[in-house]
Amino acid sequence: MSDVERRLAILMQALVKTGLEYICPRCFRLFSDPNACYRHCRKEGEGGEGEGNEGDDIHRGLGLITKKDFPEFLQCYRVAIGFPINEGDLPLEDDPGRPGRRYYNKCFSVEFVLDNCLPGREVTDAMLLAVIKI
Repeated sequence: MSDVERRLAILMQALVKTGLEYICPRCFRLFSDPNACYRHCRKEGEGGEGEGNEGDDIHRGLGLITKKDFPEFLQCYRVAIGFPINEGDLPLEDDPGRPGRRYYNKCFSVEFVLDNCLPGREVTDAMLLAVIKI
């Protein structure tokens, strides 16, 4: 088992104990539900906390949930995970109660993000920091 694989295995064990099931693929912040993750993406896209912070276009794009905005969401998601994932490989579902909206929540599940991020030292270090912040 490589160092990266060992570190990811330890992090996954820590994540299981937290009960946090969703993660922002841009900054690796963890959330208990997908709505909190969406709110985070929209807030960071608008400039986040603190005066003078500029918005982050990738976070903003990750917070888009309408079908018409899907091309921008997909582009931002690809940048965030560091991999040109195909649209058909995303776990997308239409929202039956709200025409024109999709469920993207599975795209933010810890398991899906970890399975699709390029495993590199930077990703592992960011995940470690996310777990430490808990």
